[in-house]
Amino acid sequence: MTCHCQTVISAEDTRRLVGPVKTHFDEIHPELGLSMAHVRNYLESEDRSTGTTEPIDVIGEIEIRPITPESGDDVIGFFDRDAFPDNPAWGACYCMFYPRGGRSNRNWGEEPWQENRADQLARIRAGETIGMLAYVEGKMVGWCNASSRAEFSGLTGGPGDGVASVVCFVVAPPYRGHGVAGRLLDGVVSSFANRGFTGLEAYPIRDPSDERAAFHGSLDMFQKAGFEITSTDPLVVRLELS
Repeated sequence: MTCHCQTVISAEDTRRLVGPVKTHFDEIHPELGLSMAHVRNYLESEDRSTGTTEPIDVIGEIEIRPITPESGDDVIGFFDRDAFPDNPAWGACYCMFYPRGGRSNRNWGEEPWQENRADQLARIRAGETIGMLAYVEGKMVGWCNASSRAEFSGLTGGPGDGVASVVCFVVAPPYRGHGVAGRLLDGVVSSFANRGFTGLEAYPIRDPSDERAAFHGSLDMFQKAGFEITSTDPLVVRLELS
């Protein structure tokens, strides 16, 4: 692998690469505090993430589908290969950050990616993780986790009864810039009242530094969908469902 400092670190295979990479970061970048688990998750994410990062100028029709217990294989395949080829540091998450306690979880990142993968698959099959998926020409290209607020122990906000929290958007790199996230949010807004929810809550990034930093969704996108700011620190927006 090539470190961000441009040092090239080599080994015969990924398993043997973990130790030299950990040593390099301990010696040259100790401020990052990377553990063996962080390094292993990163390197193995690089191996799995075989999807392309090349942008597509014109994409086909975007189809929005709800996450159902039958969606598990599509979702796991998406996170395995297509979600983070440009950002392996997030490849171990499988959208388990908030179910595991969010920012209050001081051990986040120490879990093997296989554990997060298996737990998210189980949550989907049990109907605990819901939301929307985006497809183009039959291929899953986008994810929106909008599940019951009660499922996310790591969130702060208003009363949670009957509220769904919109916590994460992931769009495969080639399909970014085509409005996929907005279509996913529209799908949530149009269907969640029928799921029995009375409101939607979200935690957008006001001025994301880049598209990866906007995984919560942008404030502008939520406001265009009718959400109103209910808190500024932390930033929380809410939409009442009729």
